[in-house]
Amino acid sequence: MNGRFFIANKDRQRWLIIRQWILIWVLLTLVLAVVLWIVHKTHEASTLALMYSEGQQTVKTASQTVDEELRLLHGDILYLRDQPVLHEWLEKQSPIVWKRLGNDLLAFVKYRELYDQIRFLDEKGQERVRINWNRGQPVIVPARELQDRSELYFVEQALALDKDDIYISSFDLSIEHDAIEQPIKPVIRFGTPVFDRRGQKRGIILLNYRGQRLIDQLRAISRQSIGSLWLLNTQGYWLVGARSEDEWGFMYPDRKNKRFANDYGEAWRSITEHPERPQFMASGDLFTYGAITPSALFGKVGENVVAGDAHWLLVAHVPAEVIDEKTVVQARWFAFSALSLLLGAVSWFIAFYRVRRRQVEEEVASSEARFRGLLESAPDAIVMTNREGNIVLVNVQTEKWFGYTRNELLGQPIEMLVPERFREHHEDYRQAYMDKPLVRPMGIGLYLSGRRKDGSEFPVEINLSPSKIDQELFVTGIIRDITERKRAERAQLEAQAKYRELVDNLPVGVYRQTPTADGRFLEVNPAIVDMFEAESAEQLQAHPVSDLCRDRGCWQDFIDKIMKQGFVGNEEIQLVTLQGREFFAAVSAAMKKDSAGNLYFDGIIEDISRRKANERRIQQLNMALRDRAMILESVNHELEAFSYSVSHDLRAPLRAVDGFSRILLDEYTDCLDETGQDRLRRVRAAAQKMATLIDDLLKLSRITRSELKREDVNLSALADEVIEELRKQEPERIVQYAIEPGVIVWGDARLLRVVLDNLIGNAWKFTSKRPEARIEFGRQMQDGEPVYFVRDNGAGFDMAYAEKLFGAFQRLHDTSEFPGTGIGLATVQRIIHKHGGRIWAEGAVEQGAIFYFTLEARENL
Repeated sequence: MNGRFFIANKDRQRWLIIRQWILIWVLLTLVLAVVLWIVHKTHEASTLALMYSEGQQTVKTASQTVDEELRLLHGDILYLRDQPVLHEWLEKQSPIVWKRLGNDLLAFVKYRELYDQIRFLDEKGQERVRINWNRGQPVIVPARELQDRSELYFVEQALALDKDDIYISSFDLSIEHDAIEQPIKPVIRFGTPVFDRRGQKRGIILLNYRGQRLIDQLRAISRQSIGSLWLLNTQGYWLVGARSEDEWGFMYPDRKNKRFANDYGEAWRSITEHPERPQFMASGDLFTYGAITPSALFGKVGENVVAGDAHWLLVAHVPAEVIDEKTVVQARWFAFSALSLLLGAVSWFIAFYRVRRRQVEEEVASSEARFRGLLESAPDAIVMTNREGNIVLVNVQTEKWFGYTRNELLGQPIEMLVPERFREHHEDYRQAYMDKPLVRPMGIGLYLSGRRKDGSEFPVEINLSPSKIDQELFVTGIIRDITERKRAERAQLEAQAKYRELVDNLPVGVYRQTPTADGRFLEVNPAIVDMFEAESAEQLQAHPVSDLCRDRGCWQDFIDKIMKQGFVGNEEIQLVTLQGREFFAAVSAAMKKDSAGNLYFDGIIEDISRRKANERRIQQLNMALRDRAMILESVNHELEAFSYSVSHDLRAPLRAVDGFSRILLDEYTDCLDETGQDRLRRVRAAAQKMATLIDDLLKLSRITRSELKREDVNLSALADEVIEELRKQEPERIVQYAIEPGVIVWGDARLLRVVLDNLIGNAWKFTSKRPEARIEFGRQMQDGEPVYFVRDNGAGFDMAYAEKLFGAFQRLHDTSEFPGTGIGLATVQRIIHKHGGRIWAEGAVEQGAIFYFTLEARENL
């Protein structure tokens, strides 16, 4: 019985232990489950808060990027509209001014690198000037390729604008010849009408902004954010989307259904029906958006701006998968670990909490790093101050422009960046702004300057933006260095002053006249006063213009031509000075109107008396030249006859002398003693030398009469050929030679081969007594002109006889020492002269020689 009692008691104790263990286990599990649920919700809330903040920051940064990028275009289009050279061309329609206008626009596009096209179209929509951005370089489109663009919607709308209005087109793709350009070119077109000085609309300035630049910046921001950043137009079509095949759906018929509303219908309804909610959850995804109003880019909404799109939408999207990844996966892992490690629940909770806190801190730090990256990569200086005006944040551009380090700026009053003369009042202005903080430019209409650490100043443009962080007001200032812009404005003013000075200093007379034959000069420059031998401009302006003509009524005829044609150029008229001296003049004039509609003539008078005298002299010289040409042609015929005679009549006797001498030596050797044989050999040598001289003279004559057949000639290749032929003739000789590769000239290949045959052949011949002979061919620059040379280390010559080198039959060495006829260098000189070049030589006895020559360049022909 006792045994059974102890056994029953032990079983009950074991059951109690098991029950207590189960109870404790259940309680611990319940507590742990509650704690884990709380931690999970806390983590989910913090992660969502971080995503909300990042989405807002991404949209804000992107909006500021779009605003700053497109604001640049406001100044550009007004600057181009008011260009003096454009208005000068509108008045004169001169090809010279048109060319200057094209060059100015070309330089502007190259400097800015923002535009795919800049065009000026007249009031009918016809392109008059167009600059294209072509493969990284701006080019002027030839006048024959300019097109009528009046049918394009953006041209029609821009032409309908009033003065000072600006048109911003829809953000779409560039179309040429009724087809989308490939590769695609996203563009935003900016246009404004151009009025002349009389207030008449003459056309429009149209800028095609390269939208790819803005798209690339938005994609760079997207890559640094958690989710994706998209850009939509008013109808919800993707301009920047997740997939390139979904973009620009309104431009492609097969993509008409590629809209944001079709993929994210709930989100689109929230955007359109609840614009007061810039951030919301839809179908588990997080959406943050902001609207950009193109018509408000350059000032108040709708003020002087007509936009093709009512607005663009910047949408930051974080999909549900990313949110779940950052909120649910870790929680499930923690729950699994808790169930697996019940006995380590407390330690696991502590570890979990510490890990989660570290992860949140890393994510916050990563977000701050991304924000810092955007801040530091900004092209402008960014300074943030608190309510007291102390600096709390700066970027690297601020350090660069102002010369302070970051530590020197943080905590200091913002006035340290303000010139000393403005600091006293700046605190009052700052306090007034803090009372009514708004996003606005600072000091509109005022000249703003920043002060560097070294005390120097530079012009700036500042935009202010207030923000609240933890209920504390901060002000962000975006500071732009406009030194280059101011320098360009000063350069423009200086150019205008130089233009006025140029008119006064022109050697031709410049005038303005009333549109009647007996009218008077309204304005004149000093040159025209001197031309008419007047004592002053006032004296000249007091005389009727018709009194200054030699022939009565000639000025009336000139006036009639201007009234009929609008412009007369280089009309030759005989005029009379106030002193009675007659002279020939070339007069050009154009009809213009002032702002009141009154006609006047602007013109130029050039004294061409000397030119007329020169023309008469040239005519006389031409007549004399024709006479001399006839004589020269006769002499050439005689020379040809002489050459023919030499070629046929002299060669036959010489061949006979040489031939019979050879027969005597071959067949009658036994009948002749040594002296006789020697004399016959001398006769043969003399006859052969005479034949060679005749051949060389004929070559010289043919070269003089031959016409040049110019082409690209590789002198290096010709020199190689000459050297190889010489080596084959004397293979036993050891000669070092150097030929510069790639020497290309414009000339007659056959004659230039003769030049190198003679020059390199001479070098080969005169180095024959050198055990280590060296010949060099190359090119060098002298006074900006290419000079070609052949250098050797041979026998050389005395510079005292340098002028005799190029004469026919002139030799500086004995024939027995170095054979030759003395015709080669004369031939070379004539060939070089036919090519418009020069040839000369330098040398020293037994120290070698250098022969230099030049050839006329292709562009000078």
